Amino acid sequence: MKKITLLEILVVVAILTTSFAVGYKFLKSNNNTEFSGDEMYKCAWIADKIIKKGFPLYAEIEGRWTSSNEEFKDKVLITKANGGTLFAIYKNQTITIGGKLASKEDIAANKIKLMPLGNTIIKYELAPINAHSFKDIKTKIDIPEHLTVLDVYVYGTFGIDSKTYSPSEQQKIKNYIQYSIPNANLYFTFGGVIFNGKVNLDYLDDLDNLLKPENITTSNLDVYIIVNETISQINMSKLKFNDVRLITWS
Repeated sequence: MKKITLLEILVVVAILTTSFAVGYKFLKSNNNTEFSGDEMYKCAWIADKIIKKGFPLYAEIEGRWTSSNEEFKDKVLITKANGGTLFAIYKNQTITIGGKLASKEDIAANKIKLMPLGNTIIKYELAPINAHSFKDIKTKIDIPEHLTVLDVYVYGTFGIDSKTYSPSEQQKIKNYIQYSIPNANLYFTFGGVIFNGKVNLDYLDDLDNLLKPENITTSNLDVYIIVNETISQINMSKLKFNDVRLITWS
């Protein structure tokens, strides 16, 4: 067996120390949400953390279209972040955003301001539901009235009995899901659909119109209630939910 030399040990220690220092620096600046185009890796790292916690994430972008060099200055919805690239929806189209020297992405950004919705998520669990419509499911989701609720999402799997869809009907449904419910998965089966993902409560009525369900059975559901209040302003004793948790993006 080859012996590890002192030099090799020192190299490993140096790499680990550098990695820890970079990660610690990112964590210490986690409250910073404004970045220059030279800070895309840091921006994407923080964006990914916010998205994975369940917060809808918007961003104000200043930069240019890489295809035409025309100025870009607008607000987008960030759906994913990877490496030094942000993936977003803008005017019902998917776009990519890179740093100021970007050439492969759609937008080369000079300035990015991340804008998470709300300050706290109240997350709780619902047992599986049997219902005849998404509207019925909506009535079973309790929302606290004493807090400033900005948005509500529900996450889980929905088995939907409806009909067998033709190819054109399937594509119409996929087009809607792609831009209205990003990162959701849809599986067409004989006599219905299996839907998995996180859906805004406001879109449940649209799913009724789109899928016309006869019966729906869900998995356990996670409910995400996004509120403006900070954790210190929320009285946990007033939250009568099952397995309730409070989540903050900062």
